[in-house]
Amino acid sequence: MIYVEKGREKPMYEQIYSELVDEILSGALKAGETLPPTRSLAEELSVSRNTVDRAYQQLTAEGYIQAKPRSGFVVSSIPLNFGSGKKKTGECARDGDEERKDQLHVRYDFSYGSMDNSVFPYKQWRRSLNNALSQMEAAGVMRYPDRTGELSLRREIARYLRAARDVECDPSQIVITSGQQHSMEMIANMFEGGRKRFIMEEPGYDGIRKVFENHRYEIDPVPVEEDGIVLEPLGALSSALLYVTPSHQFPTGAVTSIAKRRQLLQWAEDTDSYVIEDDYDSELRYLTNPIPAMQALDTRGRTIYTGTFSKSLAPVMRTAYIVFPQELMERFMGYYQRYNSQVNTLHQLTLADFIASGSYQRHINRLRTTYRRKLNILMETAERVMGGKVKISGGDAGIHILMEVESRFSLDQLLERAEAVGIRLYDTRALYVCRENCPANQLLLGFPTIPADALEPVMEKLAEVWELR
Repeated sequence: MIYVEKGREKPMYEQIYSELVDEILSGALKAGETLPPTRSLAEELSVSRNTVDRAYQQLTAEGYIQAKPRSGFVVSSIPLNFGSGKKKTGECARDGDEERKDQLHVRYDFSYGSMDNSVFPYKQWRRSLNNALSQMEAAGVMRYPDRTGELSLRREIARYLRAARDVECDPSQIVITSGQQHSMEMIANMFEGGRKRFIMEEPGYDGIRKVFENHRYEIDPVPVEEDGIVLEPLGALSSALLYVTPSHQFPTGAVTSIAKRRQLLQWAEDTDSYVIEDDYDSELRYLTNPIPAMQALDTRGRTIYTGTFSKSLAPVMRTAYIVFPQELMERFMGYYQRYNSQVNTLHQLTLADFIASGSYQRHINRLRTTYRRKLNILMETAERVMGGKVKISGGDAGIHILMEVESRFSLDQLLERAEAVGIRLYDTRALYVCRENCPANQLLLGFPTIPADALEPVMEKLAEVWELR
């Protein structure tokens, strides 16, 4: 699977050369395999035959391929593994120590949570950064950050949430954190003593579950249906923290109805519990406006509202926030009386200026346009080339979809066959506390990092290697 792009600074022959080197080193092109004739490859890529000849000559000179009479060009035998195979001290492998994955070159990675770097508003962010530096210089601000975060940022978040999510809060109720898991760490620490119970959706984000497991909470998974978490199992539970993603359930995409949201809030009041509402990607809806946050319906102070900028700006930002009910804010101030915010002051002031200037909302609008286009291509191509062999859900919002594949291959075989052609996919087994509840061939596809023009050929290649055509 070779892709070239006209108009790039990199010459066409170098693009062909690089693509073929990647295919050879990844194992997608195996030793002894015959390359396409120069004429046919030139026609396929819409380039001159001389361009392909030049790429083949370079590959031959470096020993990647060799010319054989009456056979054309064939792939040379190249060792892909070096050394004894033992890991060096301190070396870690990804994904359950699967060294195989580290040895392969992956061209397209459907990792959830990664962002399209080309959409990041570097110019506007740089302007806000300069403004923040000037502000710090003028005020002589070189102090430890406020334990709840910079007031200017908390004010802007409060204004934004009021306009975008109907969340009513005072800046004094907001705590700035260094990511969603950090937010959960803080919440987990605040509920000590007695029986600690954490209820979460099944399936649900395993990173959040691990936080509460590490704090020795009893984990109660509750299944999800078409309109969010199932209510019946909650009747037997009390004095708990209930974690939900009601505006776009992770990973299924279910949206919790207004009626069910009210029932959850009533349950929290009746059982002396709190609802942690994770509104992680509410901005990224493509068909309709999001339902107002649960916090907007809460009149009894039972909702701990959390949000993050990792999904809308970039994971590297490591900036999130918690909106506490006033009662819990008092508990936070007592528990974290010697705490300093983990997010540096310059970054907070930059983000505050970025939001206040309107750049953040303009960026969100651009993200919606970009990701909606990618999502449409992904879903339309999957339905066209895979037909009734796949079931897709969660396709009206967010940066991922769920795909269930009907195939004679096992889940591990589907993953391996995809990776053999340079496509890395992820299953959802880790998102289930009870693994037996996980559908047989369910995949989680995060699509932002995949170029729009690559989505169609990538899905076609998957259909081919999974033998779905």
